Parts: sequence; structure tokens; C-alpha cells
Amino acid sequence: MEELYYKTVFFILFFIFMLIRIPHAKRNKKNVNITTKGEKREKILVFIVSMGMMIIPLMWVFSALFEGFSIGLPDWARYTGFGIFSFSLWLFYAVHKTLGRNWSPLLEIRKNHTLITEGPYKRVRHPMYTQIWLWLIAQFLFTSNWIVGLSGLITWSILYFIRVPEEETMMVEEFGEEYVKYMGATGRILPKF
Repeated sequence: MEELYYKTVFFILFFIFMLIRIPHAKRNKKNVNITTKGEKREKILVFIVSMGMMIIPLMWVFSALFEGFSIGLPDWARYTGFGIFSFSLWLFYAVHKTLGRNWSPLLEIRKNHTLITEGPYKRVRHPMYTQIWLWLIAQFLFTSNWIVGLSGLITWSILYFIRVPEEETMMVEEFGEEYVKYMGATGRILPKF
């Protein structure tokens, strides 16, 4: 019965995540791209991350497939995961609101793309990535399951370490010295004070 509670709460959190993302994804389709880097590879990486962040966790919610991989974390650790989830969802909303039409799931420069340096971007260059790391740490704690927890962390790590250097190179090419100064004043995923 207790695991059903955690699965239900996780599904609600996932639903809220999708409610935040879907309007931005719909608006994103209307944008005109000027530059896209590694589109085929990016789509494959995003698909792989979707498996670890969405498909496998939803399989955990709706089946008993991963029951044998339970970690057995105490409730306080799982509640800590809930707290991290909550902060992560707030950050997810704030990042999307701040980015507006600049957001893209792939490495793209949009027509009329602007460099955002306010809100969550004031001290962190990639707060969306911060949000994803937080979500995945929370996923590991809250689900208390090796497969569900590691699937997200591993798949996201692959995308993150491949994408970030290319993304920052692309931003320097687009915004030049302005982005270089911004890099000096901000942390990559943790705030720089």
C-alpha cells in the first residue's frame, strides 16, 4: 500500500511537469530555426533521456516490473526526494517562463534569439540543466529503486556531457564577447556569487 502512495505522488508530479512543458513545446514548433547542431544525434540523445526520465519511471508507476530492484530507502529520504521534486518543478516553470521562445529541446539558435541573463539565468548559465539534475536526484530518492533511479541519471549524464560543450561553443559563436563575459560571471549549473 505504501508503494502505491509513492507511485501516485510521482505520477502527479510527472503530470505537473508535463503541464508546464506542453505549452512551451507547442509554442516551440512555431519558431524559425537559424542554426541546429547535430540534429539527428540530438534527437537520439533526447529519446534516450526520455527513456530514463519518463518511460522507465512510468513503467515503475504502472507495473511491478522493477519491484525486485527496490533500495528500501527510509521515508525521510523519500520525503527529501519530494522536497527536491517540488523545488525542481518551481525552477522548471521559472526557466520556461524566463526563456520564452528561446527554449528548445535541441541545440538550436532561433530567429530573434536573445541572450537571457535574468531570473534563473542571472547566476547560472544552464538552470534548465540544474533542474534536470535535481529532478533525477529526486527521482532516485523518491522511487527508492535502482533501475528507475539510475536510468535517469545515466541517460541524462550522457546527453549533458556531450551537449554542454557544444552548446556553449554555439552560444559564443552567436553572441561573441557578450557570452564570454556572461560565462565568466555565472556558474554552469550551480550559482556563481
